[in-house]
Amino acid sequence: MKSVAIIAEYNPYHNGHQYHVRTARRLADADVVIAIMSGQFTQRGAPAMFNKFKRAELALHDCDLVVELPQFYALSYADDFAYGGIRASELLGADCLAFGVECDDFDKLTQEAFREGIVDIKSGQSYARMIGHSDLYQPNNILAMQYIRQSKDSSLSLLPIRRIMNHYHDTAITSSIASATAIREAIINRQDYAHTVPVPLDSDDAVTWESFFPLLKYSLLTQTPDELRQIYMMTEGLENRLLSHIQKQHSFNDFMAAIKTKRYTYTRLQRLLACTLLNIRHRPPITDLRILAMNDTGRRYIKGRPHLHPNINRQNADLFSLEIKATSVYNLVSGIKNDDFNTPVIYQRTSS
Repeated sequence: MKSVAIIAEYNPYHNGHQYHVRTARRLADADVVIAIMSGQFTQRGAPAMFNKFKRAELALHDCDLVVELPQFYALSYADDFAYGGIRASELLGADCLAFGVECDDFDKLTQEAFREGIVDIKSGQSYARMIGHSDLYQPNNILAMQYIRQSKDSSLSLLPIRRIMNHYHDTAITSSIASATAIREAIINRQDYAHTVPVPLDSDDAVTWESFFPLLKYSLLTQTPDELRQIYMMTEGLENRLLSHIQKQHSFNDFMAAIKTKRYTYTRLQRLLACTLLNIRHRPPITDLRILAMNDTGRRYIKGRPHLHPNINRQNADLFSLEIKATSVYNLVSGIKNDDFNTPVIYQRTSS
């Protein structure tokens, strides 16, 4: 079976994602489309608006198999995020990786990806600031260049697909294809967005960082500076800055406004706070993957692949300890009862 993988968040799954999935299936001439989807916390450093089980179920509207991108990599800088996606694609035996771009000049992206003196993405500054606001350094292009870099020794073929009709950061809904950012804003503000998603959503299930603030505050106040210094991404004395402001603030937005500086982007700080909330201290290897959802085609595809796990149990729980923790923390706020032990793989029968 010829397969194409897509690394995604589907936060939430919308018409633009549907266009991307269907275009990838057609251009790759694929029998199976695999979504490698972020779990409960996303690369922006924010909790997913809807839990991973619901988002995986929605992705089955067009995908055949949904696996979870390990939580560490889902929360990481573009290079580690891309590494996680490439490694997961290889474990899945994918033939092709499809991804969105703002620039469809693949040669130009490749040349820039391997340019001497490429910027240090772990510095905390935005790409645009560091490279002079080049139009090439748009969100999807940045990830695309990392996919190119991380796959240089891989047998994966790469399939860039140009983003259509909206920009990643657009906050207005002007057509049936809107950015996830705009849709999330509409959900928060109780505005109409039904025409932008292929499957209806229950807005009452949505969560934001604000709801997690009491847990974050507890996490910060119950650790010493030395303990906080061990958190992944905690550099340059940031633990002291966090501790100096946390007691004075009573909302997540106010806390972010207090700790924000010109040096560190909003997203960089959100990622750090998510790592603090989950007590992430090191980069784990990727040896196994959790299957979240599949249809009949996906079920046939996974046969004979022992490192793909449709269910979590005592025997394999150690392989997914961070994912289990992230779901437990997420559920404390969301009130959702589905966890990694009581929620088996979501299965959708597509044949008689």
